[in-house]
Amino acid sequence: MNVARVVGAAAAGIAAMSLVTAVFPSVANAANKPGDRCTKAGITIHVGNIDIRCVKKGSRLVWVRVASGGGSTSGSEVSSGITSNASIPKVIQNWGLAVDTYDSGSGKAGVMQIKGVTPPTFGNADDDAMYNHILGVYGWEFKGAKEPQMAFIAPLGTPVISMVDGTVCDLPQLYSNDYSVRVAPTGTTCLPGGIASILFEHEHLISPTVKVGAKVKAGQQIGTVSDYNPHWKAKGFGMIETGVFFSKNDNSGKPWHACLANYLAPAKSASLLAVITSIEKAWIAERNDPTLYDLAAQNPVGCLTTDDITDSNIGRK
Repeated sequence: MNVARVVGAAAAGIAAMSLVTAVFPSVANAANKPGDRCTKAGITIHVGNIDIRCVKKGSRLVWVRVASGGGSTSGSEVSSGITSNASIPKVIQNWGLAVDTYDSGSGKAGVMQIKGVTPPTFGNADDDAMYNHILGVYGWEFKGAKEPQMAFIAPLGTPVISMVDGTVCDLPQLYSNDYSVRVAPTGTTCLPGGIASILFEHEHLISPTVKVGAKVKAGQQIGTVSDYNPHWKAKGFGMIETGVFFSKNDNSGKPWHACLANYLAPAKSASLLAVITSIEKAWIAERNDPTLYDLAAQNPVGCLTTDDITDSNIGRK
């Protein structure tokens, strides 16, 4: 479940749209050129010998040419992509926030507040059901779309930290007037246009503390949870979404998303999975609602499917 995206989009009058903002190239399409309309802000594609990015200009989304920033690479590394998600390295050191197992004394799971939190309510039963969750899991189906990221609700001002060691390839401003910090893990090259074959994404943060090209270490603060969702903001909470995006060498040109929990550093895997289990159980107890999370259906915890999910949010193996 993408815990804040749908309602934030609804507030902008575009709830029915898919709002995933990945930056992977697609197969060159002669119909796409600078000035043409596009549909997803933040996506960068390679067309001919140039890169173009979908950006908001006034009330429209249009393709804009991306400055090369030097170098002669054409983006072939990304357009060829990787063979499968098996090539994604297991390097995640944290979930993007300093979360921990739930402590009943403090009512917190690290930086996440659990005790005493009441989710927002809306005049829409679907949104009410969605916002009963303080943590969103990969593959959650909502209104026919599968969520390609995990999501965490945390108090306003909570630091967002890099999940991995690597390089900041891109830092686009999103439709929601916040930012996404996209980090290529160590050993993966950033190419002109902010693209890479593998990117770990920290989406919806404010006050970014890094710049494109910066080397980051896992656990380093890179921003603060976003306040863009007015309903959670009114209750003193922000959010962050974390995920892993990659380009396949299947000539589809599509950005793909994979189950984040499959790429935890081996030394950290057991403890990180225990944290997610603890948060889900604590929220079930806090809300007195055992239907909120089906832990038996998550394998690994945090993922309702291990299938890849495309940019259109359609789950496929």
